[in-house]
Amino acid sequence: MALEGEAALAWELAERLLRALGADGMLSGADGDAYAVQGVAPLAVARPDEIDGVCAAVAAAAELDVPVLPWGGGTRQAIGYPPRQRGLVLSLERLTRVIEYDPADLTVTVQAGITHAALAARLAREGQTLPLDVALPGRATVGGTLAVGGLSGGLRRAFYGGARDTTLGLRVVDASGGLIRTGGRVVKNVTGYDMTKLFIGALGTLGVIVEASFKLAPLPETEATVLGIFPQAARAFEAVPALEALALRPSALAAVQVDALPELAHLGATHGDFVLFAVRLPGPATAVERAVREARAVLQQAGARTILEVEHAAHEAFWAPLERLAAAGTSSPSGRSEALLRLPALPSELPEALEMARALAQDRVLALAWLADAATGTLWLRLHTAAAASSPSSPPFVGSYGGRPASPGDEDRFSRELADLLGELQRAYPHTIVLDCPPTMKADLPIWGTPPPAVSRRVMRDLRQRLDPASRLNPGRYLPDLEAGDTDDTPAPAASS
Repeated sequence: MALEGEAALAWELAERLLRALGADGMLSGADGDAYAVQGVAPLAVARPDEIDGVCAAVAAAAELDVPVLPWGGGTRQAIGYPPRQRGLVLSLERLTRVIEYDPADLTVTVQAGITHAALAARLAREGQTLPLDVALPGRATVGGTLAVGGLSGGLRRAFYGGARDTTLGLRVVDASGGLIRTGGRVVKNVTGYDMTKLFIGALGTLGVIVEASFKLAPLPETEATVLGIFPQAARAFEAVPALEALALRPSALAAVQVDALPELAHLGATHGDFVLFAVRLPGPATAVERAVREARAVLQQAGARTILEVEHAAHEAFWAPLERLAAAGTSSPSGRSEALLRLPALPSELPEALEMARALAQDRVLALAWLADAATGTLWLRLHTAAAASSPSSPPFVGSYGGRPASPGDEDRFSRELADLLGELQRAYPHTIVLDCPPTMKADLPIWGTPPPAVSRRVMRDLRQRLDPASRLNPGRYLPDLEAGDTDDTPAPAASS
């Protein structure tokens, strides 16, 4: 019996991948279902172990007019809209080589599929680090981090910079399977307008990042974190100017409600509504020791009820849950409907923005867990229906959100309340975006915030059509209304950015 339509296309794609990559380099049928993107299963999965294989896979997809969905560790596929159609999932998880490492020059070039944990282990032997924070370093790849850009969190971004600040150059596979090089490998390389910055944060819609060169930072001799527990968020934020003026500059200033962290569930009975303010201090041991004393004094003067200290050895264990709270794709596996919003504001506006979010959530009977980066002015909001029961073993919500189990009507109510709350927030803070929510809800949500001006939209559309004229790279994921064939400068509600 002859195959027709999508089944025939999937068979032909699998045959071409098999010839180009071998049996170890591809998956088809049910074997590829683990690579589904927001519920959309792939036609096939390519798993090349060399850059030439990436080019061959993309070229095969182009010949068949099949969309290409890049995949790193799969940890941030919740970001963006669902794919417009089924296509080829292009996994880079086997591209894990360190191409070139020059410790004396503080530079490294790696393939995009290397995980942050693997790269960190290699760099640590030389006392160096790539300071891009991710929620799941054992799975998250550097290529995925570059693809999502500033959407990947990073509580030390104000201190070390973000992905665009640390990246020197890229190698990118274009929509036809060709290879592009941008930037350079050394810090001294200075060019004009840098195409590197266009590919970072484009969610794989302009090209597939396969190799990256970074500038590194020395690992600090030691680190300490000073914690202050405040009865009110506003009091905690009042300490920020004095903390930023310390002789030893903090690498992170984060505020979080205590009962948002399962690791602090034992404090919930007496401190559940309190705010934990964390000050991260890296540097020489003597300077850190002095900065700890100064930070404790600042927090005490601001009204902290309790002041604690996290020693260097426990640092990663403390900060990792905070990064997870700000990351898409790391919500509770409880089956309830949840959403993660990212609200950028001026640091001085954080208390007002937080109070507005809390009031909106309370009015709509939505449970809210929040985290704030007080240095950059970024607020992350995790929401779910307050009626859905929560347990201490079910992150990220711990505390008095429980009630009854979720009912079939909870998802519909959550969808309506989320849309209403998002609209109110975006009127006050236009760049509030949705990092994660059930895919079925996204069609009716302006997940990218306020649309850019018409001039900016024309520039972005021109770039998209020059680099991917057939809109094969991640179609529909990022800016659906800026893809090939759309000439209307008035954005559709579900496609704003």
